[in-house]
Amino acid sequence: MRLVAAGLAGALACSSGEPADSRTGSLEAEWIGSDTGKLSAPAVAEWCDSLKLLELRAIHGDTGIALVFYPSGSGTRADSVPRTGSAAKPDSVAPGDSVTPGTYPVIAPERADSSRPAAAVALRWFAETSIRGFRGDSGTVVLEATGPGTSAGRFSAYLRSATEGSRLTVTGSFKGLSVTPAPQDCVGGPPQDPDQSEELDEPDEADQSPESAD
Repeated sequence: MRLVAAGLAGALACSSGEPADSRTGSLEAEWIGSDTGKLSAPAVAEWCDSLKLLELRAIHGDTGIALVFYPSGSGTRADSVPRTGSAAKPDSVAPGDSVTPGTYPVIAPERADSSRPAAAVALRWFAETSIRGFRGDSGTVVLEATGPGTSAGRFSAYLRSATEGSRLTVTGSFKGLSVTPAPQDCVGGPPQDPDQSEELDEPDEADQSPESAD
């Protein structure tokens, strides 16, 4: 399964099925716009040390969503989220610290790495004849610490189709997440230019709303 969004393609492409681990949390999301749908699923959070980013993803059936946090500071680690409830925009993080709780602005995935602190959001599902992929270009994601090594948060973002101009508004929340190390080949590389992002398998000849995944 491939997520059609520059820079986030690997986030869901390497995931098969729903997480089944005691360290998983949960995520709920719903969206309106050119399509409507909702997702309620287990979620995992992984720190990609090579790219210095925190990836949160949730998958249920044919539907998946990924949130990626790009914290300030090239030496940032995310072994745990600090115990602080601050929701201010995160400042620069010193080496050895973890991802700072705060409000991360959502920007296009191909610009997020160079515009830290920032967040990227992507959503995809299988329609009847194609894969529907959307990526965020504005909005906010709030990361909160709920205890030693656990985090929660909420998000509201505006998403655009990866191949045409349709738009969605997605809102949701996540909780009970424990950050774990990602595989060494996590995400597959830095964000790509949007012109180099993957195309859908087939044109969107018949768009369908995704099935609810309660």
